[in-house]
Amino acid sequence: MKPIHLDPQQRRELERRRHQTPDKRIYERLSAVLWVADGKTRCEVADLLGRSVRQLAEWLRLFRNRGLDALCMLRQGGDPGNLSAGQVERLKQEIGTGRFRNSDQVRLWVEEVFGVRYTPSGIKDLLRRVGASYHKVTGFLWKADPDKQQEFVAHYERQKAAAQRPGAKRTRRYFVDACHPLWGLELVYACWLLVGQRFLAGMGSGRKRLNILGAYCPDDQEYLDLRLTRDNVNGEQFVNLLRLLRATHPETERFVLYLDRARYYGSPVVKDWLRRHPEFDLEPLPMYSPNLNLIERLWKFLRQRALSRWHKTFEAMQAAVSEVLDHLPDCRKELDTLMTEKFHIVAKATIPVQYQGVA
Repeated sequence: MKPIHLDPQQRRELERRRHQTPDKRIYERLSAVLWVADGKTRCEVADLLGRSVRQLAEWLRLFRNRGLDALCMLRQGGDPGNLSAGQVERLKQEIGTGRFRNSDQVRLWVEEVFGVRYTPSGIKDLLRRVGASYHKVTGFLWKADPDKQQEFVAHYERQKAAAQRPGAKRTRRYFVDACHPLWGLELVYACWLLVGQRFLAGMGSGRKRLNILGAYCPDDQEYLDLRLTRDNVNGEQFVNLLRLLRATHPETERFVLYLDRARYYGSPVVKDWLRRHPEFDLEPLPMYSPNLNLIERLWKFLRQRALSRWHKTFEAMQAAVSEVLDHLPDCRKELDTLMTEKFHIVAKATIPVQYQGVA
């Protein structure tokens, strides 16, 4: 059987299309080509995809003989509509750029470029037939460095393994971060409503803020925090959190804290305290990497549970926050799924070219 060889540009395009396609069938075809090019046998790839070797061979033959566009073109069972196969492919390429915010923009573009008119319902049917769907874009911090994030994850896994070895120091690891709920200003959310209905949600002035400095341990799901209504989160309060950790676990010989690069972590009072307590190690996350801080997921959970409804007073908001954070074991089933030590890192190959090299 003929091998599959990909140059760097072909590989990037295959990976880009695989990342962006909403269609499982096209995803399988693109994966098959990439995996065979990586050296996997056809039998291995067929087993991974749950397909026959014969089907796999047809995909590879299609890619070799007719190229990537043909591999991504599915036979449609219904009426292909008024567009040719080439026009459909061009439309799919335009959709892939993210330029269309609604179906009416697609309808006007098709009419202008191809001279073909569709009704509003007809263009939606066409979009479904070509494998398009309407959903949110995926935001990412373009200044983040994927290589440094990968290095951190590898370092994190080594530290985790070392802490679990027999004879290692008694170690506890925590993700640390601050959260600042504003009374009445985190209330706007999305929900289903009747057509034409307006649902009013009262909002406060935003002058009252609850400051939370929390620590989450991924090993046993322990959560500890300081909640401040008058003081800001600063170096002194961070030292208070360290004291709380030490008092809660006096038997621990080493504390490893993963945290962002907020200035107060490096304040003189913190440095002085750490010199006197060498059992504490601070591990800063790479810049622009909230995706690597597990406790950020807990803050999102808190906002969904406690802050997506109106609270008449600031004290009522505090009580709602406490109801969640003080009873996290009651939410264990949800948190077991949410707080996994799996970190999503945007692959360099999938970053749009306009963001590359800008940071």
